[in-house]
Amino acid sequence: MHDAPERRVLQTEFTVLLDASSLIDLQHGVPLSFIELDAVLRNRSARLVLTRTSVLEFSAPAAVTGDFPALQRDLRQIERLPVAYLREAGITNAELKEAVAAFSEGREFVRPDPYVDRWDETVVVEGSSPARVLVNQKLDDLVFMLWRQRALSPVHRRWGAILRQQFKQDRGLPARVRKGIRKNFRQALRRHLAMFSIAHPEETVGELADWIYRNPTRCPGHRFAYDVRQELMNNLTEDVTENDILDIAHVEAVPYVECITMDRNTAALCRSVAKRLKKSHPNLGYEKRIFTSLKDLLRANF
Repeated sequence: MHDAPERRVLQTEFTVLLDASSLIDLQHGVPLSFIELDAVLRNRSARLVLTRTSVLEFSAPAAVTGDFPALQRDLRQIERLPVAYLREAGITNAELKEAVAAFSEGREFVRPDPYVDRWDETVVVEGSSPARVLVNQKLDDLVFMLWRQRALSPVHRRWGAILRQQFKQDRGLPARVRKGIRKNFRQALRRHLAMFSIAHPEETVGELADWIYRNPTRCPGHRFAYDVRQELMNNLTEDVTENDILDIAHVEAVPYVECITMDRNTAALCRSVAKRLKKSHPNLGYEKRIFTSLKDLLRANF
């Protein structure tokens, strides 16, 4: 599909990332229909941002009902909107690669562009997707391939259980260790560099971590998501469920969009972290981007 460079966001365009819950509301005409949203977006020179998470979660009920034709109609309506595709799963990888390069070269961090030309490219961490050889593939075609492979069902996304176990282990640490958020970032960075096979001298990983953490505009998505996860981990009264894991999937995207909807618990965590970051970096203002529903967002006259 070489006819979709317009899916890349221009600097003059306003970006709105709706979570699956907001997309489902649209499906039922709440608080407005797809056609009405189309008019709102075009009037605002805005784009609806679609991610791997939002599309998969919106499509997942079809794995239960088996009613793909109904999903196909909805996906076609969504794709007729002014949309853009954001690779949220690759933000940490791209940011850390740039951070390693910038730190090694003694220059400032340059934000990577997480937007891609096609939705199937959001499914991979970097590079082209395996489906790139297929031309003229629409969003519903790409989702249908996953539906046939039974890859829309949450049962097949087993990473949720692994992350819940990680939260459980981290919460079992002594309070002094658990609350050392800045210090713990060093160990978290080591984990992520290894996870993405990003080479960096072990003896300077601590310096790199401190350099990144000192300024939240360096690796902005990764840093914001790290602080939000730490906030959730240290809230011992809050159980971490698979839904929580799914809900925080978009947190890394917050610095890369103008508006985003998320569930109330995640929004509260994000706003808490955003306000704390704003004290030392007044120009961030992430808390103004976060809404709990499309109705909430429209009420703010975005």
